[in-house]
This record gives sequence, structure tokens and C-alpha cells, in this order.
Amino acid sequence: MSYDVFISYRRKGSGAGVAGEMQSKLESRGYKVFLDVDNIGSGAFPDQIDNAIQQCNDFLLILSPGMLDRCVDEEDWVRHEIVLAERYGKNIVGVSLPGFVMPAPETLPEELREIPEKQVFLWSHEYRHASFEKIVENLLSTKLKKKRAKRNYSWIGIFVAVLALGGWWLLNMTDEKQPPVVVEEKKETNDYQSFTDAIKDTFAAYLKAGDSLLQLVPDNPAEKQDFELFMAGIAQFGDALTYERKYPGVIHSVAHVEKKRDSLMNLRQQRLKHELEAANKFLEVDQVDFARYRYENAQILALPEESGKLDAVGKKLSKK
Repeated sequence: MSYDVFISYRRKGSGAGVAGEMQSKLESRGYKVFLDVDNIGSGAFPDQIDNAIQQCNDFLLILSPGMLDRCVDEEDWVRHEIVLAERYGKNIVGVSLPGFVMPAPETLPEELREIPEKQVFLWSHEYRHASFEKIVENLLSTKLKKKRAKRNYSWIGIFVAVLALGGWWLLNMTDEKQPPVVVEEKKETNDYQSFTDAIKDTFAAYLKAGDSLLQLVPDNPAEKQDFELFMAGIAQFGDALTYERKYPGVIHSVAHVEKKRDSLMNLRQQRLKHELEAANKFLEVDQVDFARYRYENAQILALPEESGKLDAVGKKLSKK
């Protein structure tokens, strides 16, 4: 059996609980996940681990406190799993739990010294939904699923065209010809239904991401990725409303979605104002690095038509 995601973790400590939660969330979205507790069957344990890592697309490393300390032992299983993931060229994604501190590269075994350079995402128990969404977006499996969906989706038009062509041929081969409009109506019906089914599948994700963002943004996100996720969420709600205008009936409650979108926009405006004010205050005390960090956050949050709001701070920073 092939897997999308292999989860590596320490059984003792907080890592086991998060690993189980990640497995449950991923499997609910259709990912095939390897977790040793559930997936080890009969046969040689090392061989099963080796095969599972070789077959997977993504290697999810749950970084609980002290996770890498025991990797100095050459017999350590986590070390062995990481080495295999590196050897097979897997997409390694770290999930940093509260209390985990990444060791300096020189303190790690030589074969693990690239781990600090891997993409690592903070796991927040309070905002686990937003944390999970960021992790999923950076899985190779997710990108492959999107490509497959897009490729399969493109066949809808071809399939409809073939049906239409076949219908035209049949109509022209019979004595009693039907008006061409009948074929065209069937084409439109099939096309509409196919598009509607695809939109309904994705719209649930839009709402779920929005719910997470409404909780996340007021509490001072620590990384730019949070701001980028926030803006992506606003765009997703806009996309959903665009779909509704094109295919009426996809959204059960347009007013509810518009309210969500407006709430996000209000939070965005408040946050933009806060970041620019913070940047100015840091500039007043000559803390340029902190001011630049805040300014970059503001750049992410500002819409194209709001670029003028950034000008004053941008000019001050350019002189530093």
C-alpha cells in the first residue's frame, strides 16, 4: 500500500497526541497516512518503515520538546526515519510543538544538520485549525491532488463536447431529426452540474479556513505566514461569492458568507492600521529592524488601492 504522508514522532510526550490528531485530520480529507501504531502489521518492522517512507510523498516530523536530542544515538528510530526520508528525497515538513527549541546545526549528527533548514510550522493548540491549514498547504501531496483535480476537471469539457458531437452525429443519421437546441441544452445541463459539484467540494474548505482566521488574526500572529494565510482566506471568500454569481444556488446562505467576508475585511483594516502605527513607534526609537518587520506585515495586509497608506512609513525606512 502506498501512502501520501508518513508521520514521525516520539511516543512519549506531547508528540503522540498531535501525531494522532494530524492523522485523523488528514485522513478525513482523503490522505493516506502512515502512523506506526496503526499501520505496522506482520513482518519485519524496519522493512515496513523503510517501505512506507519510500512510498510516501511527505514526511511529517512532529517536533516535540527534546525530539532531536536522542538522535545522537545511531540506533535511534527517529534518526533512522529522518535519514531515510532524506535519502529518498521526501518533502520533509516539521511541526514545532510548544516548548520545542531547534538545536544548532553543529550539535546535530552530520546526517541531520539540514533539518533546521527545512520548512517548520508552529503548532498552536489554541489555533490548531489555522496551524493545520498552513501545514496542509505545504504538503507535496496537496499539490499533487490539486494537479490531478485540475487535470480531471479539464476532461469535463472534452467529455461534454464528445457527448454533443455524438448527439449531433446521431441526429444527422436518423430520419427524424431533433432541433439542435436539444443537444445544446443537454450540454449546458451537464456542464453546469459538473461545475456545481466541484464548487461544492471546495466551498466547505473556504468556510473552515475563514472560521480559523476569524479566531487567529486578533491575537497578534507571530509570523508573516499567518498574515498571508489571512489574506488568502479573504480571497477564498471572494472566490466563493464569485462562483455563486456565476452558478446561483451553490451557496445556501449568501448573506452568511458575505458577513464572514466583511468580518475578515474589518479585521484586515484594523490590523493594517495597527501594523503601521507600530512601525512608526519603532522608528521613533530608532528600532529599524522591528519597524521594517511591521511594515512588511502591513504590505501583506494592504490592498492595491491602499498603497498610499504605506508611503509615509516606506519613505522613512528608505532613509534609514
